Amino acid sequence: MKSKIIILGISGGIAAVKAPELMRLLTKKGYQVECVLTRSAVNFVKLPGVKVYVDLFESGFNAKKVLVQRQVEHIALADKADLILIAPATANLMAKLAHGIADDYLTTLILATKAPVIICPAMNVNMWNHPAVKENLAKVKQLGYEIINPVAGRLACGYEGLGRLAELKKITAAVVERLKISDSLRGKKILVTAGPTREPIDSVRFITNASSGKMGTAIAEAAKKRGAEVRLLMGQTDFVTGQDLLALVKKTTPDYDIIFHTAAVGDFGVQTRPGKLSSRRPVNLRLETQVKILEQIKKFNPKIRVIGFKAEYGLPGKLTVQFGADATIYNDVSRKDIGFASDDNEVILVMPGRKIKIKKTSKTIVAGKLLDFLVRHYRWKFLGGEF
Repeated sequence: MKSKIIILGISGGIAAVKAPELMRLLTKKGYQVECVLTRSAVNFVKLPGVKVYVDLFESGFNAKKVLVQRQVEHIALADKADLILIAPATANLMAKLAHGIADDYLTTLILATKAPVIICPAMNVNMWNHPAVKENLAKVKQLGYEIINPVAGRLACGYEGLGRLAELKKITAAVVERLKISDSLRGKKILVTAGPTREPIDSVRFITNASSGKMGTAIAEAAKKRGAEVRLLMGQTDFVTGQDLLALVKKTTPDYDIIFHTAAVGDFGVQTRPGKLSSRRPVNLRLETQVKILEQIKKFNPKIRVIGFKAEYGLPGKLTVQFGADATIYNDVSRKDIGFASDDNEVILVMPGRKIKIKKTSKTIVAGKLLDFLVRHYRWKFLGGEF
């Protein structure tokens, strides 16, 4: 079997001195490791006998040769990478990645790659806690880069606190796990709905529910990690009312292969009153049932695979696949430890003739287990082959 290729990106922080050991651990796992250093990192680490990439344009660069061969070194390296690991990542590098700056070999390579990118920040505790760094951290997460947070301890600068590079064995284990799941959904287009709807009573009040959107977000992130092209439709960001979501689903589903309908759509709507109702007298509201979006999806795209979610307040004795769905995932929101706002969940996947229970764990792990099971069950294809 061909070895997976990992690009180890090393930026100029003191934690760069750990790079040779990290490279050794990755090589021991059977990976081919290519090292790309920033110009500052050269001051901290030496890798005798190892080819390292530092400058985009080394001495003797010949532009005519590039035009004849139609091959650029950093693009070729970006194309062949199975994973890019940045360890350590300085505040400066994270700022560049957050804003799409490509002014050296490493940042240009990262912009050019389609491979997953794992970033391992390491810096002074005050830098780590700085609002600008927090903002950049949020941006790189939004771009789909994965973060292994620093740990607390004594720092090279003499401070105590968060900022130490994560343990090398933890980083290595994360790389191994990430490469296991890559590509299982490559070539698939997945739509995920998440979060609550709001049904207006008047111009300032509304009926809603306690959905946080965390489970749908976890599904979307897990699908991206597995190579899928994913669109997440989030309540209060992409839609407000159930009718808004219905219109979005009608418009978008023809372009997708699979939909995970996790959004908590309000079952009832009310006749909206203009302005603000007076609070000095009682008001009678008539709740009207709304169209079940799940039951409409295959009308918009008969070939789409529909995975429904159903939140129950206490699970019923008999669990069935919802009308319009290929499979239904049930969870019990009466339990405070796995309710809407919780970071954990426990679900039962119901399919024709089959039930699978995933015991309580983080929503991130639940999402991964659900996807991995569904990939095997439906034999979803990727890159012309099968999982």
